[in-house]
Amino acid sequence: MTTLAQEKSSRLRILTRLGFWTSLLGGPLLPWTIMLAVETWVRDVPFARAWRSFTLHLFAPGYNFFLVGVLTALPFVVLAVVILLHLGTAPTHKSLIAHRRALGLLSAGLAMVLVAGWTHIEVLIYPDAQGALAYFYLPILLLALLPLGYGLGRALAKALLPRLSP
Repeated sequence: MTTLAQEKSSRLRILTRLGFWTSLLGGPLLPWTIMLAVETWVRDVPFARAWRSFTLHLFAPGYNFFLVGVLTALPFVVLAVVILLHLGTAPTHKSLIAHRRALGLLSAGLAMVLVAGWTHIEVLIYPDAQGALAYFYLPILLLALLPLGYGLGRALAKALLPRLSP
């Protein structure tokens, strides 16, 4: 294998690992980060008090922030597995395929993060008795966004990335 091919293979492996771990760890951390941010920035609660309230409500009945994090994390775990299996098996000698797959997975992940973040912010800023139901529908919506975002990213990649001549 030449050094250029080794460098491409190494970059693809690093990109795969980075995407996998970002998706895997970012899924449960996203709602918890948003909860703390809304408390400190929107409601002007000092961070120490917001953190204390968050840790008290992590497993509390009626709040159960842990369950909210797990429900949000499930689609991101699926995304992490898709990244690992789809991008990790991309042929390194055909960089166009790897770039298109990476852009497709990036757009899917970005769409999922935006919808999940928007949903969490809306539920926290405008509390409602039925607002917590959004947390149960959110994983289904995010799982539906995964192939849609991937398809949009692949279409963008096909339009934007130049074709390699055979």
